[in-house]
Amino acid sequence: MNTVNSFTFNNALLKSVRDYGNVVKGIVQSRQTEYTPDGQMRSRFIASRQVTFTDPDIIAQLRPLITDNSEFVVNLSGYLTTTVREDKGQTKWYDNQIVTALELL
Repeated sequence: MNTVNSFTFNNALLKSVRDYGNVVKGIVQSRQTEYTPDGQMRSRFIASRQVTFTDPDIIAQLRPLITDNSEFVVNLSGYLTTTVREDKGQTKWYDNQIVTALELL
């Protein structure tokens, strides 16, 4: 996927997965392994984002695996959208990350 509004997470942790019927949402957390000056290896936090699954095939793949504390190592990609809502006279913008491809590792 080579569009401006795309995202990809490789070897990331998918957690807090919740089934809302026609959509599934979760948190994808990305870390990067690096070596410290003393030669120790550590994991450095990169990003944490909420992602939404709307594709029925991907939801069918995830649904049997979802438990209260399920976590998966994944590669995933998709596209970004923005939604605007009015709340009590204030405009609020929400970024949405829609997953179009999922690979469980």
